[in-house]
Amino acid sequence: MRSLCAEAGPNPGNWTNLHYLRNLESCDQTVLFGLNVHNSVADPNSILTIRACVASQGQTYEAAPSPDAPQQESPRNLVVAENCGAKAVKSTFTTHAGPSTLSKASGTAPEAAHVAEAADQLARFVGTSAACGTTILFAKYKSAVVGLYSGAQITKHAARDFVDSFAEKQTSALQICQPSGAAVTLGVVSAGFVDMAAAQDAIKSWNDALCLNGSTTATTTVSIDVLVSTMDNSFNASTISYGNVTARGGPGLLFSRAECKTQEVKAGDSCPSLASRCGISGADLAKYNPRKDLCSTLMPKQHVCCTAGTMPYFGPKPQPDGTCNTYKINDNDLCYNLASTHYLKPEDIENFNKHTWGWTGCGNLQGGQLICLSTGTPPMPASRPGAKCGPQVPGTKKPTNDTALADLNPCPLNACCDVWGFCGTTVEFCTKTPADTGAPGTAKPKTNGCISNCGVNIVNNDKAPDHLMTIGYFEAFGQLRGCLRMSASELPADKYSHVHFAFATVTSDFNVDISNVEDEFKLFMKTSGFKKILSFGGWAFSTDPDTFQRFRDATKKENRDTFVNGLVTFMSRENLDGFDFDWEYPGAPDIPNITPGSSDEGNNYLDFLQLLRSKLPSEKSISIALPASYWYLKQYPVKHMATYVDYFIYMTYDLHGQWDVDNKSAMPGCEGGNCLRSHINKTETHDAMAMITKAGVEARKVVIGISSYGRSFRMNDASCSGPLCTFAGDRNHSMAYAAPCTLTGGYISNAELNDIIKDHGNYSIVKSSIDKDSNSNILMYGNSGAVDWVAYMDGDLKASRIDWIKGLNFGGSSDWAIDLQHPSDKEDRDDSDYVEQDDDESGEDDLTCPPGENPGTLDGLADKTDSLYAGCARLYAMDILYNQLVDSLSLFQTNSEGYDDKFSWYEKWTKEQIQPRIDEFMNLGDGKGLKYFDCYWAYANRDETKDSCLGMPHIWEMSQGWSIRFDLLDKQGFFDALTAETGIDESWVTFGDEVSNYVCADPGDVRPGLGGNRPCAKLYTKKLNYPQKASDDDISVGNPKKLIEASMDNVTALRTSLFSSYLSVGLSFYDDGPNDTSATDAVVAYSMPVLQLTEAINSMSQIKEIGEKAKEEAKKSLVLEILSIIFMVIPFVGEALGPLVGSVTSVARIGLLIGEAGNGALTVAEVIEDPTSAPFAMMGLIAGAGIGGGGKLSKADALADASKVRSALKGSDLAKFPQGFRDQDALVQKVIKSLCSKK
Repeated sequence: MRSLCAEAGPNPGNWTNLHYLRNLESCDQTVLFGLNVHNSVADPNSILTIRACVASQGQTYEAAPSPDAPQQESPRNLVVAENCGAKAVKSTFTTHAGPSTLSKASGTAPEAAHVAEAADQLARFVGTSAACGTTILFAKYKSAVVGLYSGAQITKHAARDFVDSFAEKQTSALQICQPSGAAVTLGVVSAGFVDMAAAQDAIKSWNDALCLNGSTTATTTVSIDVLVSTMDNSFNASTISYGNVTARGGPGLLFSRAECKTQEVKAGDSCPSLASRCGISGADLAKYNPRKDLCSTLMPKQHVCCTAGTMPYFGPKPQPDGTCNTYKINDNDLCYNLASTHYLKPEDIENFNKHTWGWTGCGNLQGGQLICLSTGTPPMPASRPGAKCGPQVPGTKKPTNDTALADLNPCPLNACCDVWGFCGTTVEFCTKTPADTGAPGTAKPKTNGCISNCGVNIVNNDKAPDHLMTIGYFEAFGQLRGCLRMSASELPADKYSHVHFAFATVTSDFNVDISNVEDEFKLFMKTSGFKKILSFGGWAFSTDPDTFQRFRDATKKENRDTFVNGLVTFMSRENLDGFDFDWEYPGAPDIPNITPGSSDEGNNYLDFLQLLRSKLPSEKSISIALPASYWYLKQYPVKHMATYVDYFIYMTYDLHGQWDVDNKSAMPGCEGGNCLRSHINKTETHDAMAMITKAGVEARKVVIGISSYGRSFRMNDASCSGPLCTFAGDRNHSMAYAAPCTLTGGYISNAELNDIIKDHGNYSIVKSSIDKDSNSNILMYGNSGAVDWVAYMDGDLKASRIDWIKGLNFGGSSDWAIDLQHPSDKEDRDDSDYVEQDDDESGEDDLTCPPGENPGTLDGLADKTDSLYAGCARLYAMDILYNQLVDSLSLFQTNSEGYDDKFSWYEKWTKEQIQPRIDEFMNLGDGKGLKYFDCYWAYANRDETKDSCLGMPHIWEMSQGWSIRFDLLDKQGFFDALTAETGIDESWVTFGDEVSNYVCADPGDVRPGLGGNRPCAKLYTKKLNYPQKASDDDISVGNPKKLIEASMDNVTALRTSLFSSYLSVGLSFYDDGPNDTSATDAVVAYSMPVLQLTEAINSMSQIKEIGEKAKEEAKKSLVLEILSIIFMVIPFVGEALGPLVGSVTSVARIGLLIGEAGNGALTVAEVIEDPTSAPFAMMGLIAGAGIGGGGKLSKADALADASKVRSALKGSDLAKFPQGFRDQDALVQKVIKSLCSKK
């Protein structure tokens, strides 16, 4: 939903146009909407135009101008005018209520709270902004839809009050149904949104002046304002009931042949306003216009008689410029009524509109649609807010040449434009489905119908390339991985025509920067057998907050020469064969954590390529990477870029991923964007190839991407693996296993996949298959309750895909990436093998550290450190910490399964404690909260007495009904004390009335002769303005699992950093420093965050042992374990903490809430509350915040600083950590003490 009511204003012509109920169903916000009530939502042949906007709390509506031309007048142009040219008088009506539920399809009643919210927004709109004349409008909120019909003679404030009354009665329908006609009919109906058809039928009945069946007469009557002529002094229903006009009128009036004097109906007119302009009474208007439904069918340009006589002919005539007489459709129009009002026949309207844009026949009139009521040229169609292509883009002028309407405003990239004005590249957008009328701009029901650039065929591929390119990317940054560290010297000489070295970057002064990959670049330049291409940028460089601006600035006019000259110089010096640029993505509006791109970035990129081409030798190639997504590709002027590049790298290997979650457009047929789809789907690849060739690029210039990695997803149901089955996690956090080398959940190399297939390792489930529909290899692997689904390409599938690419005359294939295919022949496959150490570290020449000597646990290492060489002890310590971190992450994946059920119980149980703790705090007589109130007390049916709440009489001990009204005197003091005592936050409290169930008064002694027991004398007690628990929806209890997921970026940085330092220690690359302490510092620095995470994951294991039906003490254990997770993980999360679980202080309050203040599991909160404390400071250093290292620690001083922070942690603070953490930390300190004694 794109339109906010507050921004779009009250005119539905400015609201978002929707065409399927599912678009409304998926919106959880309150939506106001209208549609033609005659186009049934239950009829599969109906074509719907739903005009909708999103409302909000406190919504106000201010008029916004109509986007249409003046002559295209709307009879519902929402003009706020209370009396609408007439006079309001009071009149009494009887209301009729419907049943408590109204169902048509499901029989499921909507939630009362949802009905109330929808009705409230409906009342707000009607009271301030509904038009003069008939009002038909719906409001939807979550499960409920509420519809309103207000006849033309009902004032808007009366309609608003009626909607409010409906909300209070909790019935499915409320109506004032008059035999005098729809003009004074007023009705409100509610239903479950799934039963929208029932609500629509009710509105249609009222519009036809019919009453709902099955209603019962209410016992009360209502007095409301209705409109009458200014010549009338009261409302008389008979003045608008025309059934016996002949009896009231004289014969001369009925048979007069003279023409009457007339008034033309204007927008918003009613019979009273017309009678007022005529200067006659409502009864006279009825007499001169003897048509029973006149007042409910008034339309602009219609005429009424103000005197006796026959109506002159006012049949519609073409406009002076030859355009037909136009009319804008309302939500209650039918061709029959239009024809009757305008002196036409329904078939005339059909004939006039054979060439009118969007005309699908009299059976499918669309709200806001412009049609012809005469001969002449069809009008320009009404604009559609949000339309991106075609003639209905707002502001589009009628063409003065022969341009067809369908060809106006073509889509970027020559993508398909559908009848609703949206661009796309799939069959849904690109298939023509004209309606049976044959009129332009139409589609058959339930289709979108293409109007321009239709089709999904690959074009521009008649010429084959001179040479088929086989390109492979080499990830030079792969050296940072713990394994799978292929060297450039291992690149195969005869397999690829081109190898792209990834990545160089750009400095802030626009020079080439290879400093991070310089060693590999030197090796790369010594290779032979393929063209050597240097690739710039990549996703990380293009989107990192520190570097995303580089490409944007380097390609600007003022910096372009500097950038190009530096590139030319570098090319000449290094004798490369070409440059490749991977800017992801110019002009992109929605890359997370960076400012949106500007609209000129695509053209800046083009101008840069043009300048670079002019300065590079012709034999040196230029290529750029392109996204295979229409959303991002449309910013690239690819047709013009093709002139200056030798080839495009088309990234058709990331068609889907975790990032699709919540994107309704990412996956056809999957609203949640979380279905199992292949990132290398062949059909979608074909569509992407069609998209770029339709954009004007020759196929032979496009190199199609293939992959040497898989995209993995944690299956929600291991037995459901089809394209409509779903996966877990949000768009930023994958729940899939992180493989040992790539270390990223959701991304796994072919080499790692092959290892799993050959040696199942720790996985009990490993299933391989081929999905023919997507042309992908599929691997499902994991353990019971935690199974991943991954799509990938093996060697055979790659070969088949390359043949297919070749057969379509594309330029070749591009494989990401060579180093992901198999382990390096030169890398050490077992990092625990014998590793040389520096003499300075060990004090011995040619020292080796046998892996068999590594005890594998901190406990074992602490026992034998004294007998080990210091260098080996440090290496083993780093190895143990690294493996403990890896094991914790794996255990998190396992513990996540079934955890959400436990958390929901924790959340429910925590909220249940709030009211009892409030009651305890406010206990009558001695509650600690009473001193902040005055109490006004009274016995039933007696006057109130003001008193101190602590000093008032104990009326609650008496056998009488009573009430106490609490008057809060010191709000700040009350909530400070409440929070300190119970942990309850102010936002968790509301004030309201608490009425007890009655008790029977003491009957006293039963006197003889009075029979049995006396009847119950009911006694009620009331607490008024009493503090109460707020709605569950207003109380946020953060989910620690979400916290751990949010910490994964920093956890991954920790893992990468730890492994890098581990290698440095093991390979003696570490700069020991003057005191021989750097390797020891590394052990100290990494131990604390690793042990914190271990403690958190262990707490998850404990939680899984606590069932929902646990005893009271087990419930408390559950809460304590969950709080323990939060406090251990908080330092990994940083700024994301607040939105997930609130402040540390607010989390700690839950301990008070459950009566566990001072519990040892919670005392660590006192440490974590300080953002400068050791856990935060050490994690900050490791993440690079303290050293500017971007998370890649290579400086001993950073680890030394972190080690000092740990050493400065007071024993009293350490004692506040959980026992499990302290036990493991003590082992680390024992190892460190032993190492220090070896100096």
